[in-house]
Amino acid sequence: MRYTLKDYQFVAANDICRALRRAGRDYDEDRNELWSIALSAPTGAGKTVIAAAVIETLFDGNDRFAADPEARVLWVTDDPALNVQTMRNMTQASTTLGPSRLVTIDSAFDQETFDANRVYFLNIQKLARTNPLTRGNTESRTYSLWQTIARTIETVGSHFYIVIDEAHRGMRAESDRPTIVSRIINGQEGINPPAPIVWGISATPERFNQAIARWASRSNNKMVPVPIEDVRASGLLKDKVILDNPRRGQVDGDTTLIRAGVEQTLEFERAWAAYAAEQGEPAVKPALVLQVPNRPSDAEMSEYLDAIFSEWSGLRDSNVVNTFGEHTALTIGGRVIPYMAPHEVQDDQSIRVVLCKDAISTGWDCPRAEVLVSLRRAEEYTYIAQMIGRMVRTPLARRIATNETLNDVHCYLPRFNRAQVDAITTRFREGSNDEPPVELVADPVILERSADVPATVYDLLGSLPTYVVPGRIYRSQVSRLFTMATLLAGDNIVEDAVSQARIHMNGVLRAQRQRLEADGSFQSGMARLRQLKIERSYVLLAADSLDDLPESTDYEVSRDDNNVDDLFRVAKRKLPEGVAINYWNELVRDQPDDDFDAAEAKAATAVLALHPDVIEAVESAADQLVRTWLRTHQRSINRLPDARKLAYEPVRRETRQPEMTELVVPTSRTVPDRDQRWPKHVLSASDGTFPSTHRGWEQKVLDKELADPELVGWYRNPTGGTAALRLPYRGERFDRSMYPDFIFFHRVSESSIRPSIIDPHGYHLTDAVVKLRGLADYAAEHGSHYDRIEAVAEIDDRLMSLDLLSSDIRDRVAAVAEDGVKTLYTEHGGNYD
Repeated sequence: MRYTLKDYQFVAANDICRALRRAGRDYDEDRNELWSIALSAPTGAGKTVIAAAVIETLFDGNDRFAADPEARVLWVTDDPALNVQTMRNMTQASTTLGPSRLVTIDSAFDQETFDANRVYFLNIQKLARTNPLTRGNTESRTYSLWQTIARTIETVGSHFYIVIDEAHRGMRAESDRPTIVSRIINGQEGINPPAPIVWGISATPERFNQAIARWASRSNNKMVPVPIEDVRASGLLKDKVILDNPRRGQVDGDTTLIRAGVEQTLEFERAWAAYAAEQGEPAVKPALVLQVPNRPSDAEMSEYLDAIFSEWSGLRDSNVVNTFGEHTALTIGGRVIPYMAPHEVQDDQSIRVVLCKDAISTGWDCPRAEVLVSLRRAEEYTYIAQMIGRMVRTPLARRIATNETLNDVHCYLPRFNRAQVDAITTRFREGSNDEPPVELVADPVILERSADVPATVYDLLGSLPTYVVPGRIYRSQVSRLFTMATLLAGDNIVEDAVSQARIHMNGVLRAQRQRLEADGSFQSGMARLRQLKIERSYVLLAADSLDDLPESTDYEVSRDDNNVDDLFRVAKRKLPEGVAINYWNELVRDQPDDDFDAAEAKAATAVLALHPDVIEAVESAADQLVRTWLRTHQRSINRLPDARKLAYEPVRRETRQPEMTELVVPTSRTVPDRDQRWPKHVLSASDGTFPSTHRGWEQKVLDKELADPELVGWYRNPTGGTAALRLPYRGERFDRSMYPDFIFFHRVSESSIRPSIIDPHGYHLTDAVVKLRGLADYAAEHGSHYDRIEAVAEIDDRLMSLDLLSSDIRDRVAAVAEDGVKTLYTEHGGNYD
């Protein structure tokens, strides 16, 4: 892949590959074992990137899955424009899925079967009964498209994969007449057999799954969900959608809102220019999207354009395009506004304003579109949700850690159904899986670093120890090592890092071979690998056969070099990134010229690669070298521009255990306004206060700390992101993350300010013990950075605190039972009040 997959994308791609392999085995054993697989991922999760990774693996293999030379894919949608966009996105994401492998089915298509290692893009209109592609054995064509589908299934069976993109749109409830999609999936008597393996892709897969459930013949169903919280953490999506609308009961102010949209776009432009100058990279050119009614009059369009051009100094006609369905230029009030296909807008940096009707709500993808003014009336919940969802992708495919207002998108929606928008806002905040996983803010407040907080506080906050916590580990640590080596070399931090990694891996394999030779297991492994055991059985065909004939005998034959090559291919998957080949090269170089045996060197490599203890030793050594490099070169990595620095984050997350990283204190942030406003926060509104709602224990903690005259500032720790103080704790199976609620900064002497962690900690929750232990372990490791680290709980209307800087308290936390946290507070806690 040309892109480095996000963690959740990597996990989903592996899960789908595994499901496809299992589906193929089941179908090969029994032609009635039909499978469906559904990828469920929120809008903006990168479903096309996941699909490209899966198809790359099918065609070319990787360190976990062997290539399938017979694999072929039929990609089905109901929209030709969506196919064009998907092909474009796959070409950008993949290193091997180029134009020769991505084929659009057009009117000239005429093949008996689909070719191997190709993806064929089909919009279902080509299978309508009136389309010539559905008729074969004519003067103009030999095979109908239905015949191509049928003969491909009959010829390659489990190696033919049918993908239904935007599956929710092609799976409507059927009446008496089956849909085209259902005929592809279920087959038609005498025309095409059922598809062996169907893969549906959707943000809302319920309709696909319901349709599959109606078809009793397809009983093997696998759901591959992408967790919404993982997409939130990825940086691919904006953090917030800011909704700006006139208050109820006011007269429409279309041109006023258009002017406001222009000013917001120019504000984004100024912010992006400042960020680009700071980082030394090209600036993002944000675009304004103006969505108009289906039939605007020339007079209305003239008003809209006048508002845009009068507010935007220097804007030219060539900077504005329309994406209307008429596909023609507009001539309005002496201006000529050209047509541009929606999928072309993103890459043309000169386009600054886009006029559209429905294009933005039906699959359009333009991350530069950061401001939307919609003058359409919209009543339907789904339409509104899809439209908002199209605006949430980040221009740089990463979160901006310093200026967090660049993680916002602004929408002006004066004619949308207010109740439906409110309902969507609620669902977005709840994290419903069929919605874009972003926060909607209807009453935004811009926060900046507070002038009332000493500058020392920001330095202290940024220096606090925080962690990257690994999730489910799928990728090989060897692959992780060589990714790290390539990054260090590319950034001129360790110029020979790749060579160092190869030398290190060869040294590990040499040591492992010596260990296995010492106990004889290497020699026995070579003997087993070089010899193929044969079992000969005897079948008595005549009654007078010899009575003493044995039932079977065993003997051995030497494997030929082709079989050794097969095992060496397995070794290259077990020892990826060229490690197996590099070790084999060393063995060949070390052989005398008159005793050269390439096959013997391959066999020796395979013996090591097939030994689980050797693989574990290689993985552990790779992990250790990465950890050493991260510690040694952390300062150099931190000095890199954001784009380069961010490239190291996946390497950190793929660790086997939590890794230290840096906390980035933002300079600005957009938050919703709240009734409660608090002083002395490190980020504040123009009046010096921080809007944040707190109840119960949290409010009591804030009241107490803010009453301390020595308090000079505080920080409400966010949940997730580079601006969060993140602590690891041990979950049931994996390390997990916790985020203490508050960090307070007190003046402890005339020349010293010290931070404190105060975490209101529910003792009644199921994870109370493991989180408390995580906080205690952090205190043991990093307590010297803090004045206090306290867990606080309310017991019988009193706030009690555990002093986790005390080794005695930490020992008691380590020994406490799951149901003993409350007792721990009452017997060993101090009176926080």
